[in-house]
Amino acid sequence: MRKYFSHPIKKAIVLQHFITIETLDISAEFRYPEEAHDFCEFAYTDSGALCCMLDGEPIQLSQGDILLISPHKKHYYQAIPERSAILFIVCFQCKSELLSILDKKIALDSELKELLARIVKESKNAFRFPFDKKLQLLDKPQFGAQQMVENHIEELLVCLIRNEIKENRDIKFVTTSVELENSLVGDIITLLKERLYNRITLEEVCEQTYYSKTYLNSIFKKNTGHSIMQYYSLLKVQEAKKLLREKVSPSAISNKLGFESPTYFTKVFKKYTSMTPSEYKKTIL
Repeated sequence: MRKYFSHPIKKAIVLQHFITIETLDISAEFRYPEEAHDFCEFAYTDSGALCCMLDGEPIQLSQGDILLISPHKKHYYQAIPERSAILFIVCFQCKSELLSILDKKIALDSELKELLARIVKESKNAFRFPFDKKLQLLDKPQFGAQQMVENHIEELLVCLIRNEIKENRDIKFVTTSVELENSLVGDIITLLKERLYNRITLEEVCEQTYYSKTYLNSIFKKNTGHSIMQYYSLLKVQEAKKLLREKVSPSAISNKLGFESPTYFTKVFKKYTSMTPSEYKKTIL
């Protein structure tokens, strides 16, 4: 008798629920009020052209473009003079950090346009049309229509992420939490070393990696025994030792390594070596 084994399906992208599905007919005088919310939004330009102001930066959208707007980003839509557009917007809850990969305007190919057309079709099978912000179920929605909308949106997002991974070699895809932590710690250390002769803040590290301060410091300390900025200071001190052995003066080292002042450099150096730079220099044979 054949033996069967169960294999759990792990979904890479999961929609918790929809917020709105709407269409906007954008004419010459149109301007959507600025907003920021705690859920994701994607806007697809079905025809024409318009401008999206995203965190103060203008992004021009043309027919076939899709733009994913991450939670808490300020944005609004406005018409381009003498142009009109039709915009299809879906707002939804999704906690996957992988969506940060799509943080830009993307032109859909014909295959993905067909997939988006299926989203619209199934939305009409589930909700009242034309869509107008608040979703209203049809009195008799087609069987499974809401699930099909959800499945197609998840499929669209997965396909978009796949394309970005193929095109961008800097994107690393990991399958386990251990692998993720190791990759992040390695990337952070590389970033700190690259900025050794400059300055970097914890906020900048977070922006580069798309993770919070609390999470990054937690996994970094678990793997290295130091917080990120402590490790950064330690790297600078190790580099300072090397420069002292090369007969570079402490004041010059302080300036080279981006310390606020020679006094602060001495304080940090003594913290990690129990000696001042001048005292350390005397121990070199």
